[in-house]
Amino acid sequence: MRFLVPDDPVFLGMFIGIEQPLLYNLYYFYRNDLSDGQALLIRAAYDRWGEIQQCFPSQLQWQALVPAAPGQGDRKGWALHDSRGRQLTCLYSVDVPAEHLHTLRACHTMLARAEQATGRLTEALDELAEETNMRCLVDNFGRVLDVMEFKAPPGLLKAVGRGAQTGPVPAITLDAAQEAEYQDFCGRVVYALSAGDGFTHTSHRALYS
Repeated sequence: MRFLVPDDPVFLGMFIGIEQPLLYNLYYFYRNDLSDGQALLIRAAYDRWGEIQQCFPSQLQWQALVPAAPGQGDRKGWALHDSRGRQLTCLYSVDVPAEHLHTLRACHTMLARAEQATGRLTEALDELAEETNMRCLVDNFGRVLDVMEFKAPPGLLKAVGRGAQTGPVPAITLDAAQEAEYQDFCGRVVYALSAGDGFTHTSHRALYS
């Protein structure tokens, strides 16, 4: 499955904030308190999350946190422009097995249900929220996953797919139709990540103007 990753500090910061604070901590510190099924699903989601990280291109701003996958280390940066020549926030196409996203969605569904129930998993999530001072870990997990599940517009995917090739790609200019797809897609990304906060939505949307 191919999805588009924005070179966006909001998305990337939320993505990074899922693996260790939520999935790693749940599995390594609470697995003995969970059922076998819960522990196995959380471990599978943790593994899939790391594998998706490895698929991200090294051009992203946080590349130092993730070793480049084989064949990615020599890629050059590139620029994306609209039809009037203005530079845009770059998007990168990423290919991952659809099963990875299915595993992550199953895990998120389990955690979201646990937040509304009682039991050891519910208690573990409450403890993690208090220890990390982050009450939105599971919610952020779902929002990031929503973005990864967005169907990439075909014209836009074709255009930015050229930016994922090995070797220098100095610039890509979108035509009017691709630009419309870009604005619609990025608007959905911002909406998904803003958590209904008007100020957050406005400031985040400015990254794509």
